[in-house]
Amino acid sequence: MLDGLPQYAFTTLMLLSHNIITFCVPSSSGEAALTMPVLAPLGDLVNINKEAMVMAYQFGNGLTNLISPTGGVLLAGLSIARVGFGQWLRVIMRLFPLLWITSAIFAAISAWV
Repeated sequence: MLDGLPQYAFTTLMLLSHNIITFCVPSSSGEAALTMPVLAPLGDLVNINKEAMVMAYQFGNGLTNLISPTGGVLLAGLSIARVGFGQWLRVIMRLFPLLWITSAIFAAISAWV
């Protein structure tokens, strides 16, 4: 099914998959251990370099950690700053689509280079 898939499409799908998986697995290292053994061979099929795959992983994980209610660091930081999670979501969700599109573009460029 991946035969002939453009590299930018694969990195975008990988970014999206990491966004979804981060909600279920809040540990960054746990997510890497869970997903990379599956996604690395798939990336090899589409001729994606390892750096692009790691970049898509980092972007997907990092962006989702900005909005994930299971992220301990986010909730602790918001608590210290005395900012409610709902208030944080209202602010960050205005910026999140722009950050996601920028991340997808950079991940696609890293696969192309």
